[in-house]
Amino acid sequence: MKKVISLLLAVVLCLTTLSMLSACEPKSKDGDVVVLTIPHYKVGENVGAILFLPQVERFNELYAGKYQIVVEEVPQDMYPERMKQLALQDMLPPLIEGVLDEVWLLEDLLPNNKILDLAPYLAKTPELREVLLDLHLEYNTWDGKLLTINTPIIRPTVLYYNETLYQPSKPIGDMTWDELVADLGDQKIAFMTSENAWTTMIPLSSMVAVQPGGVDLLYDHLPADNKLSDFNNPIMISAFTTLQRVMQAASSSNTVGAGYADAANAFMSNNAAVIGNGSWMVGDFAADAADKWSNGFDGSMVRAAALPGNVGLDGDVLGFGWWIPASVSPEEAEAAWAFISFMHTPEELEASMLLLGGSSPKIAPSADFLAQRDENKLLSEYMGAVDSDSIIVPYLWNSTAGSIADSEFGKLLPKLIDGSLTPEQFAADLTRIAAETAN
Repeated sequence: MKKVISLLLAVVLCLTTLSMLSACEPKSKDGDVVVLTIPHYKVGENVGAILFLPQVERFNELYAGKYQIVVEEVPQDMYPERMKQLALQDMLPPLIEGVLDEVWLLEDLLPNNKILDLAPYLAKTPELREVLLDLHLEYNTWDGKLLTINTPIIRPTVLYYNETLYQPSKPIGDMTWDELVADLGDQKIAFMTSENAWTTMIPLSSMVAVQPGGVDLLYDHLPADNKLSDFNNPIMISAFTTLQRVMQAASSSNTVGAGYADAANAFMSNNAAVIGNGSWMVGDFAADAADKWSNGFDGSMVRAAALPGNVGLDGDVLGFGWWIPASVSPEEAEAAWAFISFMHTPEELEASMLLLGGSSPKIAPSADFLAQRDENKLLSEYMGAVDSDSIIVPYLWNSTAGSIADSEFGKLLPKLIDGSLTPEQFAADLTRIAAETAN
């Protein structure tokens, strides 16, 4: 039996490797057409597919006979590791979005000249330079090389609430978390502990931001070589104390063990009145998404507000965007750059904002864009939820050691909720685990 199992595992591994080798072949031409095969996760049910796949179609139509993008599906949680595996085989695809492991990019790809310098391409594309944010360009320039291109859209994560269940006594951004809990009465907040505890990490990030020194902590720990791994400090312990108090008082009944789908379902089934999330959730509240609703939920009753303390979270405030491996041919590099440039034209940026929310500071909005935006009350509210007085910070997830952010934080949360760990003990355990997993 052991031999049979071993043989089956070997066959599965072999088939997986062959699939990777064939599916991710980066170089191909169809006649005079340069074909770029891009493994990506923004397909199928992924929320990003509603923008990305139509963009690919529009690009292919615009450049018919010259360039063609072919998208192959990769599960989102496997995407970073898949790129690493392909890099080891010198088979990176010709265009990649983001790097969840910044150390890999800065300590492997960059020093080994495996990533293309995009500065010369940008210099030849002044219309693209006009819309890109200086903050992004400065962050993405390392050793004099422009490594990636970030989409110049700011999409703060905010708080959504269901007016059917809850009418705030004042703007939520003007409240503290304790005031929000008191204002909610018997209504609940959609938290989660499974996966990366996303809808719980959002409130916690805002709780950190309002602490004295919290904003600096979140920004100071963004660099890949300075991720937060010691949680034994007054800022984090105070934030954990608030989180424990809020979760004990107002967690939705399915919180422990809940993944993202469970938290979203709690909100869209009237079992929670509040959820923290990004702009991508706006589409879930449209009438054509009613198949996701239950128990009398009505998406038209959802409103958007800044997080308590007037906080908005932006995971892309600093980070890596689209990049091109140095192994591509000149023709492939030109095709990949054409797609990057296309995605960041004013027209495509407006399409992105209409579907996923956000604002692009350096483009003048067209009259058609403004008209369509104002037709969607929630989208318009979302775009106005944060203002120039808001505290805009990265997620704690972006500033934290990967082992903690990806899973360990969520694994420990039930003990914080049930009181078997004090906030100080919770901080100590996270610190210990971060040290152990770093070795």
